[in-house]
Amino acid sequence: MAERAAVPYGEGWRDHGPAEAARESLRAAQAALLAALVAGGAVPDGFDRVRVRIQAHSLVAKRRGIVAHRRPDLVVSLGSDFAATFAAYADGRPKPAGGSQADARNFADWLGQQGRFPSEGDGRGASTP
Repeated sequence: MAERAAVPYGEGWRDHGPAEAARESLRAAQAALLAALVAGGAVPDGFDRVRVRIQAHSLVAKRRGIVAHRRPDLVVSLGSDFAATFAAYADGRPKPAGGSQADARNFADWLGQQGRFPSEGDGRGASTP
């Protein structure tokens, strides 16, 4: 069995053996997968590129549905362009920390910047609960 170097607990004990290397590798792979799913990042090696992209599109569709529920005025304003316009907005933009309400507000602001929809103060417009 291989020897493991360890730093005593009081000094931030950490296992520097093969298990730690495996954990670091897993953390990096998870971060890359998350970026591919929600932020338009490259699909990491070892993952099925088609399936990851399908899931990423599904997550955008879920966000789009929630934003449509919160801001039906945007759906009416954009009509049949709503889905494609939201996809363009969401490309490379993960859902903000403020949740669905922040996502809806940011989408409305983005539309205002594009000249497609006037920004309305706090971005809530005709939101629903």
